[in-house]
Amino acid sequence: MSEEKEPIIETARELLADRLVARTWGNLSRRVGADRYLITPSGRDYETMQPSDLVEVDFDGKWSGELKPSGERGLHTAIYRERSDAQFIIHTHQPYASAMSLAGESLELDAELAERVGSAILPTADYGLPSTKKLHKAVLETLRATGARAILMRGHGAVLFGDDPAELVDLAKELEAVCRQRFEDLTGVTAGAVKGHVRRFVRDGFSLPPQVVHIFMRREDAGAVIGDDSPLLLEFRETGLKAYLDDFSQLIGLQAGKSFANDVIFGRKAVYFLGADLDEAEAAREVSIKNALAAKVALAFGEKPLPKLDGTIMHVVYKLKYSKLKDS
Repeated sequence: MSEEKEPIIETARELLADRLVARTWGNLSRRVGADRYLITPSGRDYETMQPSDLVEVDFDGKWSGELKPSGERGLHTAIYRERSDAQFIIHTHQPYASAMSLAGESLELDAELAERVGSAILPTADYGLPSTKKLHKAVLETLRATGARAILMRGHGAVLFGDDPAELVDLAKELEAVCRQRFEDLTGVTAGAVKGHVRRFVRDGFSLPPQVVHIFMRREDAGAVIGDDSPLLLEFRETGLKAYLDDFSQLIGLQAGKSFANDVIFGRKAVYFLGADLDEAEAAREVSIKNALAAKVALAFGEKPLPKLDGTIMHVVYKLKYSKLKDS
């Protein structure tokens, strides 16, 4: 069994290194029988994940072990049931692909990439809350309609399946490059406008700027602050940054603005990200940049932010349940 588990761990860390997933978001699985598969557990960092942490799940949803399997196991089961050629599945939260899921249209692929995907387009499945039957049904309908083995999920990320995990990672990177180029063509926002000057501060650090001191005074729960003057982020200084992606609504909420009650605060010359430590503050920064990319795409196509009820549910569930699971 260890030989079946190691490729999952290695692939998870490769996805993390290539920034196709962040923290504990996303999930991976490998078929190990006619009606069962191994999947990554819920709320575990990929950097420290061990083969023994993986959970075996059958097609009836039964599992055993100390750790709970990923909440998206239903999506994996649906794909394995549908496609006998699916031996490995990766669900990513890659930035540009996630952003382009808000385009409201499928992306045309060149002949070589279309052959690898199994479709002339990179399709997008309709929106559904994470881990729900609505999302699983939307992905299956898209899969059946297009035959694509790489599908964007609106406001969520991408799911890819195939036989070789290394090939899937390579395919995910290629699709990210395609989505990035399409994004830049659509919005005119290049990497230079996304990247800003980043400064990191901890509560007991030295030579803290007045703005950061003020934040620490207003937010006693914050142990770290990251400042970023990214032009892309600062575009939303006056309007606030609304939630267009699931992971942003989970971690940040329905909107980021100038309120000190939020973990993302827009200052005059920079955006500040708060966390219990630098790792948490960096997570807030990463999902905010990705959500800003998605917001640019959504605004270009006249697409709306996430429904308020859905966003609220995701935020509450994450804060009360998922974040505690990760901390444990």
